[in-house]
Amino acid sequence: MASTQNVGQIFNTFHHLLKDLEPFVDVKEMRLTFDKDGQAFLVAPDFSEPIQSDPKIHRLLREEMHQIIARHRSIRGE
Repeated sequence: MASTQNVGQIFNTFHHLLKDLEPFVDVKEMRLTFDKDGQAFLVAPDFSEPIQSDPKIHRLLREEMHQIIARHRSIRGE
């Protein structure tokens, strides 16, 4: 089970990343959820992906979340 401190760190990273990306990406319906075992997931209406990074390493956690969002929200040229 995830510790309260880890949950707080993951949520804090998620919150600040969304604030940074909001001018560029539709993040309105993105959520951070945790399953009964404490596994964190980045969730939106069209995707759900687990977050694997160590919450104690802020830089890696933020980068992983950023990559997940980019995979699902990047603008593709036609």
